[in-house]
Amino acid sequence: SPAEFTGEIISPPGMAEVAQRGGHIPGAKNVPWSAIVAEDGTFKSVEEMRRIYEPLGITPDKDVVVYCRIGERSSHTWFALKYLLGYPHVRNYDGSWTEWGNLIGAPIVKGAEE
Repeated sequence: SPAEFTGEIISPPGMAEVAQRGGHIPGAKNVPWSAIVAEDGTFKSVEEMRRIYEPLGITPDKDVVVYCRIGERSSHTWFALKYLLGYPHVRNYDGSWTEWGNLIGAPIVKGAEE
């Protein structure tokens, strides 16, 4: 979520898995999984999804690593990038923020900047 990305919150309320620090991994882009879901709950068209990702520099020629809090929401994004958009180099960081935010010395960015 945008609030998790900026470090306003460490995790959504009521979630058991938390990190010691809030923010995001340097260079990360904030694209919530729901951004590529149509009103009827299906995926948006390939063209619509490209219009969301490509202006942010998320393109098929790059290595892309997706993450969220525990790797659950990001698995939705991984599937869309890998199988619907055909990105050849996309991975889901299953440790996600719960792991990264607890790593001693791992770089973290707070706020909306990259």
